[in-house]
Amino acid sequence: MRLENKIALITGGGSGIGEASSELFAREGAAVGVCDLNADTANAVVERINAAGGKAIGLQADVTNRADVERVVGSVVDEFGGLSILVNSAGVSDRAAPADYDVDQTWQWVMDVNVKGTLLPTRIALEAMRNSGGGSIINLSSIYGLVGRTEWLGDGFSAYAHSKGAVLQITRDLAVKTAREGIRVNALCPGFAHTNLTTGLRQNPELLARMEEAHPMGRLGEASEIANCALFLASDESSFVTGIALSVDGGYTAQ
Repeated sequence: MRLENKIALITGGGSGIGEASSELFAREGAAVGVCDLNADTANAVVERINAAGGKAIGLQADVTNRADVERVVGSVVDEFGGLSILVNSAGVSDRAAPADYDVDQTWQWVMDVNVKGTLLPTRIALEAMRNSGGGSIINLSSIYGLVGRTEWLGDGFSAYAHSKGAVLQITRDLAVKTAREGIRVNALCPGFAHTNLTTGLRQNPELLARMEEAHPMGRLGEASEIANCALFLASDESSFVTGIALSVDGGYTAQ
């Protein structure tokens, strides 16, 4: 198994890419802390993992809250004896903002969850990784961390795109600083995929057709396809890989 004796913490682990990564990592031998804002979805993933013979615990946390993050990192270390993998999959889009938020509140909310919610778990997990002899951090960015959003999706003021660009710079900067400590930091840049983040878009037949056509493969991705790339970056197979932004986008950014 590719993650035998590894210990992983996955934020946003109750749905989408985080859910797919949690289940895949457990099948590949990792002990997994499945962390989500929604305790019920996290625990449902844990039940499936444990029923299949894997090892997992469910953890509820707001990734923008230091006390919450310190608690879940501590829980993983206490339960499994260390930490070697962190997947920062928790994230939101402008479309999911509370209905009463104005444009400024929406921008700040998205930046808090996507940027602070990546930086804070990373900062707190680093010490546990150092104590474990090294590790791998995988951040979820987006194609829109690499290129501008298409005109039918925004007006240039999308907090989602801004936040995902920031995630890439966190990835590069930290990768350089931790490389000699045996800690690798990389990012995945998915295209549009069948996850909760795109549910509203996919329910509109015209938008769905546009999204599919925007990818040279002519389709959206699956959470499992992105999780497979996270598995590579988490495993020792990528031992000489750090500081990269790996596009998992059906050719979107190659155009």
